[in-house]
Amino acid sequence: MQVSLFLLLAPAVFSNELTGILIVEISGLKHASGNVYIAVYESDSTWLSDDTIAVKKLAIVDALDGDLVRTELHLPLGDYALTAFHDIDNDGELDTSFIGMPKEPIAMSNNAVARFGPPKFEDAVFTLGAKPMIQHITIRAL
Repeated sequence: MQVSLFLLLAPAVFSNELTGILIVEISGLKHASGNVYIAVYESDSTWLSDDTIAVKKLAIVDALDGDLVRTELHLPLGDYALTAFHDIDNDGELDTSFIGMPKEPIAMSNNAVARFGPPKFEDAVFTLGAKPMIQHITIRAL
């Protein structure tokens, strides 16, 4: 009986060992209304595409902790980069200009900065290990 109980619990135990906690703290919001969207990417080939491993929508009012918007993501251990944007008009999409420049405030992991185009994956990538990690990013209008 004990063996069967262990076999039932083993997948949960082992999967938790391979999962890390990413705490995302976002500062720089000008308004405490609307939503923030966070997208997580796992490779250079998927960076800034629709091929994400996680997308999280946060109601700012519910995620406020002082001046920060804070959330946790549980992800397999590995290398990631993330983007965030403040959806000011609540349409669920990042509004861009005719040349593709964001019209709503954005942020990238490691506070990677756009220079003549979007930041590279290698500038935004971080390694999530077994210990909880904090990515503190500042959201800005371009």
